[in-house]
Amino acid sequence: MTELAAAPVRSEAPPPPGSPPARRLTRRRWRDSRLLVGVLLVLVSVVVGARLFASADSTRQWVVAKAGLPAGHVIVQGDLTTVSARLDARTSDRYYPGSRLRDLTGATLARPVDAGELVSGADFAGRNTQSTRLVPVIVKAGRLPALEPGDHVDVYVFSAGAAAATGSGDQAGDQPNQPNQPAPAAGAGAESLVLHDVEFVGLEKLASGDRSLTLRVPVDNAIQAVAASQSERVDVVKLERDSRGGVGSTGPTTVAGYGR
Repeated sequence: MTELAAAPVRSEAPPPPGSPPARRLTRRRWRDSRLLVGVLLVLVSVVVGARLFASADSTRQWVVAKAGLPAGHVIVQGDLTTVSARLDARTSDRYYPGSRLRDLTGATLARPVDAGELVSGADFAGRNTQSTRLVPVIVKAGRLPALEPGDHVDVYVFSAGAAAATGSGDQAGDQPNQPNQPAPAAGAGAESLVLHDVEFVGLEKLASGDRSLTLRVPVDNAIQAVAASQSERVDVVKLERDSRGGVGSTGPTTVAGYGR
């Protein structure tokens, strides 16, 4: 009788691991610190970028003198150049932008311009400005006040032995016999106004100690300026403007002189 062998017993497989407990998904809150930092960085970038853009937008090219230029100089190519600068709205209206550089060729300067100085419309003589001449007048030291280019002056000359006329300015009237005025010595000469309200341009000290003043005068008065330099004595008076920008009348134009 055949014996039956017992079948091997299979070991039971280990049970699968248990599933983790279910967790409810939570919505990330906008108050998360990382989100706040990111938003802050974006805002800072926008503000800084806007300021840089505004700064770059207000920086423009402006016309300046390449070298010192005297009054009366006619602008030629190469006298002016451009530089980058930032000007506020009120200041920028006075000066020429770089785009106008070529338009200024041929214009005449009404005053001296220093090297690197911004060029404005007031620096040039207008189209309707009368023709002028630059004339030197020799003046002895001590007979002129401190002057700056652009100041306006009157010029008087003394002529020894000349008879004093009774000429006067537009508001002075003829006053030949003023009280408390000492009578001039006979043959003392006359003091006369030869130039009124002319522009002082520059000064040069001569080896003799005299001063050579360069004045801008109307064409019709150029000969008077030349004659003034030949006078025995020249006196220069600086004009001061009133609240309305005027210098007033000339006053008497010729009076009796009192010698030196």
